[in-house]
Amino acid sequence: MRQPPRHIAVVRFSAMGDVAMLFPVLCAVLAQNDIKITLFTRPVFAPIFSSIKGLEVIGVDLKKTYKGPLGLWALAREIRALKPDHFLDLHDVLRTKIIRGYLGLMRLSTSTFDKGRAEKNKRVKAFDPAAPWLISTHERYAKGFRALGLKVDLENLSLHSDLGVHSDSTIEHGPGLSQEALTFIQSLKTQSGRLIGFAPFAAYPGKTYPLDLSEKLCQTLTEQGHQILLFGAPGYEAQQLSALAEHQSNVHALAGKWTFAHELEIIGALDLMIAMDSGNGHLAANFGIPVVTLWGATHPSLGFMPFGQEIERQLYADRGQYPELPTSVYGNKLPQGYSDLMRSISVAQIAAKVEEVLA
Repeated sequence: MRQPPRHIAVVRFSAMGDVAMLFPVLCAVLAQNDIKITLFTRPVFAPIFSSIKGLEVIGVDLKKTYKGPLGLWALAREIRALKPDHFLDLHDVLRTKIIRGYLGLMRLSTSTFDKGRAEKNKRVKAFDPAAPWLISTHERYAKGFRALGLKVDLENLSLHSDLGVHSDSTIEHGPGLSQEALTFIQSLKTQSGRLIGFAPFAAYPGKTYPLDLSEKLCQTLTEQGHQILLFGAPGYEAQQLSALAEHQSNVHALAGKWTFAHELEIIGALDLMIAMDSGNGHLAANFGIPVVTLWGATHPSLGFMPFGQEIERQLYADRGQYPELPTSVYGNKLPQGYSDLMRSISVAQIAAKVEEVLA
């Protein structure tokens, strides 16, 4: 039997949620095997993996340094120069297929993973809520490693924040927590209530919670005594979230005001995250934070539920009103008359679920 590789080069460039879902898998592979892993991803995503001991992360600028076929050839040469035993493509798109082809010419063994495209599309076209769920993206990644002879046990993997921040009044300065983030968290922890993250945006409208309902949800949760921290992307999302927080006490818009690395530290201090089918839910789950996920045009049975979360923490748009749900695998397709589907998840539903999870 062929021996498992001792050094694997792994690639996953995007999107943030898919990259974040790689976190627990890499934790398991490194903890359960004598192996070195070098991960190639976009530079902006490197902080996601900063707490994983023994993992080397190399940021790849695909818009400048490694743009086009010649840039990918240069990247392939740099990968080969690191002398890995194997290259594992956990993205499997045209760009990474080209890299695999180049590495094959350089006599480096390569492999990829099964995205389950056909299974997912079939399930969407004939959706049955009672049918068994498809395997998770985490498990698909793990199977890519197992095919190389490596042990990957996700069932018994326990993820928790190593930042030294606790949900009670005691806060210690852990090794991964910057002074800036610590000071901010301490200022919130001295106040009453729990720290709840809320990320109402997603890549597509059919997965985004309406801003007016988001404002009402923040008001409801602050009236229950909680502190609300709003997360989103710089630019439009940051502007909308700042406007939402402007006239509400105990609501804090973080988007565009902190570095991504600092935001991750703050996420690790949360008591709970409310997220859409988007990256922030996966980031929180990687710290072992409870995540309440709102599902609109998509459905967690396709394999996208945040790691280690309970099915009971998932809230769904009303299929009675919108029988064609899920509308697509990734939520990028929305039938006529479905623009208000996220409104079928009420503020009262979300607030009740938050209290249930925090109890």
